[in-house]
Amino acid sequence: MTKKILITPAIERFVGQEIKDKGIEPVVVDGQDADLILQKASDVDGIILMADPFPNSMYAKMPNLKVLARQGVGYDNVDPKTAAENGVWVTNTPGGNAVEVAENVLAQMLILSKHLYTISKKMREGDSSYGEQQMASQISGKTLGIVGYGNIGHEVAKMASGFGMNVLIYNRTPRDTKYGKMVDWNQLFKESDYVTLHLPAVQGTIGSVAKKEFDMMKESAYLINLGRGPLVNQDDMVDALKNHHIAGAGLDVYDKEPLPMDSPIRKLDNVFMTPHCAGNSVEAWNAMSHTALDNILAVFDGKKPNTPVNEVK
Repeated sequence: MTKKILITPAIERFVGQEIKDKGIEPVVVDGQDADLILQKASDVDGIILMADPFPNSMYAKMPNLKVLARQGVGYDNVDPKTAAENGVWVTNTPGGNAVEVAENVLAQMLILSKHLYTISKKMREGDSSYGEQQMASQISGKTLGIVGYGNIGHEVAKMASGFGMNVLIYNRTPRDTKYGKMVDWNQLFKESDYVTLHLPAVQGTIGSVAKKEFDMMKESAYLINLGRGPLVNQDDMVDALKNHHIAGAGLDVYDKEPLPMDSPIRKLDNVFMTPHCAGNSVEAWNAMSHTALDNILAVFDGKKPNTPVNEVK
């Protein structure tokens, strides 16, 4: 019986033909909402999984499922333990989008420090005087605090060093690095001009950036979160931004995604927002989709996948 893999149209661009060449049927569905999966693809053997939640109730309704290959590093939208109990491997793609996310961290710092978004918006509206009156600040010579030093954190440190930034790093397990200095949590928040978050959203990190951290930050400092929305206490962040306890924020992730239209974040003029797309580039998606597919093919061949996050007995 022909095996099937659920993919999205965007992923089809990168691995659709390869899946067919392997004698496997790609099931292309425009979205991965649980109800849509059950309606269109309940008989698939594998899924290249994006960011939509994959409820534990799905396993009983998908008898052929053997592997959930998460396209991305984080896998907080799936329960690996329950998956393993149901004989389903969960994998991820570590490092696949590290360069792209790191470039976006630098881009967000530059946009914020140069007021580029607002200047461009005002100019489009016919107001060139606004930009002429603004004074940017350089990121060169400023201090960047990197919270979490995995693949993405490492790339951010390397790029920031090239910009002449002073790099401070907090990691739960200290590591040697030539691109910055390992410091403790409090020192990082107190001394940084920019703080960028790159921790997984797990017990112990969820809500870890809250009022205490915002109170420690400089009033001139910026928060950058392209990692996971739940890392930050959103109410405390909104309060800090609204009351200018910090200068601003660059955000790509949120407690609820898509960001609700009535979210107070949308009303803050010191926030630069993007819709969880900081890892999206041709290069990153090509690398991640192939890593995800390789994991699925390994499972189909009865082998252990290359980058598992659980263990199927």
